[in-house]
Amino acid sequence: MTILKHDLKDFDYVKGLQQNLRSSLETPQGQEVMRFLEALVGYDASIYDPTSKENTWVRDGARQVVATLKSLMKHKAEDIVALAKSKEE
Repeated sequence: MTILKHDLKDFDYVKGLQQNLRSSLETPQGQEVMRFLEALVGYDASIYDPTSKENTWVRDGARQVVATLKSLMKHKAEDIVALAKSKEE
């Protein structure tokens, strides 16, 4: 399935995105990629850098990307859509 738009308020979009993520990342190779990404961004490490607020922001942003991928695969599409719609209000 090719995804052309980015709208987490669209149930069909979210379902398609979840299918794509799962077919890519729930394989042994995909799990290895996810472990690599977690290690690369220091997913389990502190993001705080006392010498540079910019580094803290960068680390937080990188962690949020991995966390978003994990959340999209973990949660029900209905819940993701409801959350996206509630953020709009």
